[in-house]
Amino acid sequence: MSNPALKGDEIARNPNGYMAMATRAAELEREGRYIPALDLWVMAKKAAKNVINQHWAQARVDLGMTCIHRFGKREA
Repeated sequence: MSNPALKGDEIARNPNGYMAMATRAAELEREGRYIPALDLWVMAKKAAKNVINQHWAQARVDLGMTCIHRFGKREA
């Protein structure tokens, strides 16, 4: 089980890292803001240092494209 405090420390240390971008992208998805979330997932995929995170980010990009197609391009 992951420790949320450690996750927060990792984000604070590297705001341009995979974890920070993935966390923010997930927040945007929950808000229905699919285009900015998709952009962050693309950046997170590039920042990911392991294949599992790269695959996860790509899966989220694919999901984002589906959501944009089905629900519209909600930006705000």
